[in-house]
Amino acid sequence: LTELLSSSQLLSLLSHWDYGCAPPCTHSLCYDFTINPKAATGQQWCTVQGQVDQKNFLSYDCGLDKVKSLSALGGKVSTTITWEEQNTMLREMGDTLKQQLADIKAENGLHTLEGRMCCQHKSNSSWQFGFNGRMWLHFDSDNRRWREMHSGSNWMKEMWENDKEVTEFLHRSSIGDCRTWLQKFLVQWKPELEPTGNWRTEVGFLQRVEITCFFSEG
Repeated sequence: LTELLSSSQLLSLLSHWDYGCAPPCTHSLCYDFTINPKAATGQQWCTVQGQVDQKNFLSYDCGLDKVKSLSALGGKVSTTITWEEQNTMLREMGDTLKQQLADIKAENGLHTLEGRMCCQHKSNSSWQFGFNGRMWLHFDSDNRRWREMHSGSNWMKEMWENDKEVTEFLHRSSIGDCRTWLQKFLVQWKPELEPTGNWRTEVGFLQRVEITCFFSEG
């Protein structure tokens, strides 16, 4: 038999529809990397943008090792030990991605690496990589599996899939570091943040590498 929903149930479902959210809703922490080791003199070879619930809170220059708070949310955590630990790891992540990019042939015209790293409190952790605003690869950190998102990305998938150090780095950074930062930052952020949904990280892939973490309020 078909079961009818009450008006309150229907409104509850619709309120989560836009964000792909299944209650309980979660907060998201994101770090967007753009890596260009062949940047001209005076240009940044690595930049990071940090977001919480799609709100910018951090800008980091890996080359100069300089971080800047972009909002009140950043200001709330910029004096914490976690903030310093985060900055150190962001630099290490940038260096690691730079090394991986060096293995990609320059004749392919792939000089700038972009991507997105996402993690949830207990599941749905991932990294995404791409070039020129188009996503090429998706790495599921929970099961350590790669998925091609672009027809010409098979060679890159095979190269990184067979590299155990790369796999371990991506798994550890998204499931370990990112989740830890979010959990600690939320102590300061929670009063300022409204409940939100699971962001669909495969939509709107831009010229960057993004690390997204989720932490359940439940």
